[in-house]
This record gives sequence, C-alpha cells and structure tokens, in this order.
Amino acid sequence: MSALAKLPPTWMALLRRYWPHLMALWLVGVLAEDVLTEIAVRVGFLNQLAGLSTLTLVVLVKLVVIVALFEIVRPGLPSLQAAAKAAETSQADRPEGESAGFTTALSLALVPFFAFYAAWGFLGDTVREYSKLALDLTPFGQNARILEVSGGWLLLASVAIAWLVRLGAKQMHKRSKHVFWPFLIVVCEANWAFIALYVLSNWHNEIMAWVSHLPETLNGWLFPAARAAAIAPPVEYAPASWSDMLSALFIYALYPMVWLTLAALVYGYDIGRAGLPVEGRWSKAIGHWGRLPKFLRDFLTHFVAGTAKRYRALAEGVGLTFGTGLTLVVTVIVAFRLLDWSAAWAWYGAARLIGPHEIGLWQIIAHALSILLGSPSAPGNGALVMPLKITLLAAGLETGFAQGRQWRSARRPISAIPAGS
Repeated sequence: MSALAKLPPTWMALLRRYWPHLMALWLVGVLAEDVLTEIAVRVGFLNQLAGLSTLTLVVLVKLVVIVALFEIVRPGLPSLQAAAKAAETSQADRPEGESAGFTTALSLALVPFFAFYAAWGFLGDTVREYSKLALDLTPFGQNARILEVSGGWLLLASVAIAWLVRLGAKQMHKRSKHVFWPFLIVVCEANWAFIALYVLSNWHNEIMAWVSHLPETLNGWLFPAARAAAIAPPVEYAPASWSDMLSALFIYALYPMVWLTLAALVYGYDIGRAGLPVEGRWSKAIGHWGRLPKFLRDFLTHFVAGTAKRYRALAEGVGLTFGTGLTLVVTVIVAFRLLDWSAAWAWYGAARLIGPHEIGLWQIIAHALSILLGSPSAPGNGALVMPLKITLLAAGLETGFAQGRQWRSARRPISAIPAGS
C-alpha cells in the first residue's frame, strides 16, 4: 500500500486515540497564555523591561504546548517510535550536561520557532495584546509607555542577568541532573531571543533610514531588492504576473511547511543521533563532520557545539520532512490549508447562524468561537482544529518514514556532533 493510501487511516486512528488529550492541552495553553499576559502587564506597571521579559513566558508557553502536542502523539507512531528507541543511549554514554527527552526537543526547536513566530507576525500580535491589556487595566492611558524599553543599559543588564542565570543553571545541571535546570536554560535563551526580536522590530525604521542615506551605488549593491521595491509601481497599477502568483502560492504553502518541519524536528532529532536519518543529501552533508581531523572537530566543537547541534537537528528535521516524498508532503500541505479554510467558513457560518446581538454579548460569543475555531485573522488555531492539524502532520511523517524504511533496509550511519558548550 502506498504512503498516500496509508495516510487517511493513520490520521483517523491518531485522531480517535488522541483528540481529547490534544484539545485539553491546547485549552490549557490558551488559559496559561491569558494568565501570563496579565501577570506580565502587572509586572510591566512596576518596570517596563521586567514586564517585557515576563512576556517571554507567553511565547515560551506556545512553544511548550506545541512540542507537548507532538509528544502526546508520539506513542501512536510505531515506525518513528521504534527508530527513537533504537537511538536511546544510557546516561553514562550521553555527554556531560546534555539533557534528554522533552527538554532537548524544546531547546532544539527554540530558535526555529522564534524565527517563525516573528516572521509570521505573531510576535507583533503578542506585543499588541500586551499593550492593549495594559490600556484596559488602567484608565486614561496612565501606562501608555509600558513598551518604551528599547536601547539603554537596562537591556544590557537584562541580557547579562539572563546569561548569569543560564551559566548557573548549566553548572547546577551538571551536578544534580534535575529536569528543572535544562528548562531554566531554555527560558533564558527564550528571553534573549524575544528581547532581540523586539528591539530589532523597534529599530526597523532607524535601520531603513540608515540604509536610505547610504551612497546610491553602495545601496544598490547591498540591497538590490530594496532598491527595486523603491521604484516599483503602486500595487493597483502593477499587473499580476505568473511570478507574483507563484510567489504568493509559495508563501501560502510555506506556513504548513514550517509546521511540518517543526514536527519533523521534534520526532527526528534523536533518530539522527543513532544513525537512522533519512538518506540523501542531508545525511551526506552532516556526515562530512566525522571526516574532519579530530583536532579541528575539537576546536570547532568548543566554540560552536551548541549552535551546530541545533542546526544539525534542524537539517535532519528538514531532511525527514522531504524524505517522506514530495507527493505526500504536498498532500499534507493541501489538507492543512483545507482545515484552515474549513475553520474560516465554520466561523463565518456560526456568526451568521447566531445573528446580531449587543456588542458586549457578541464580544463574548466571538471570543468563544475564536477559542474553538481560531480567530478570523488566523483561522484553524482553535481547540477543535488543532488536534486535526497535529495528527495530520504526525500521520504524514509516520507514513512517509515507514514507507522509506520498507524501501531501504539499511541506512548509513551519521557521526554525531558532540553537544553542550
């Protein structure tokens, strides 16, 4: 049976088995985000930078919930689970200070998730909700300056404190091996990423102004796309071209592709560690690491081991994603977008069915619909739809991985990059 034929029954089996767990966890995540946002606002009333740092926990909760959703489904993926069990190593064989399991997946997914979170505008949505709640909690805009924290020694102090806490947590983890310390390390790294992205977004206008004052020749050489955009005709006068339509289609398909890659990263980071990755260019490129001279590997490991481990895991996740087969990947992407489309129309149909009401009552109804189906601007992120998406992504990776193992009975091992720093 082909992978496409196995996808629907695998998807439905995962859905029947894990729907209640996934929906309950997603609702807990939504509640935790609301509570943490209000806590961040209360802290921000006392100190703007401390409030922004607390807001990091809101984004981190989103990542924790997403990774936990995929981990819940893991027992229902026999092929991926068997490969992961084969990759297990004893505590003595694991490099000192390296965490395992959920915290490792959380740490490896941190950088890609924050990049995805900022690129799709979710970071701006979180900051907007934070600012809006601050205005709602205080009349007459008394705390309108709650977001004015960019620049200054306070940011440097925040980064220094996070670095010291992370350093202490790494030392404590080497001594106690308690799961709390790796999680604290992830919190500190998330704080760095969040503050850096927020500051960059605040400095966007200054960066563009600096670029505009560069010499014309240097500006055109360094930023050809920006220069072309500066002289582009208005949108209403620009005729639609095949390249524009293909570019829009690519962006539309990229969102589910990112979700699929995150799922592959969660399921595939430990598989690659045991030499069971997907065959092809990805495994060959990663395998070149083991051919380097030992002194050069030791030198590079000392400085870039942590970063290399993340990018290696990301490369293996991407390789696992495309290793499932192009047809299967396209099918999963189309099904993912169909779920978003169905959620949007379900929201619209429910709104028409309920009909007009007083503004206060309708706000309550709209909030309830958004929890279940996702908001109109981001359909499909509701408690009824997310279990469908998570099980779809997991089923796609499972069927593709199982099909690949049937065609390839032996796999070439990959030398693992030492972890830790």
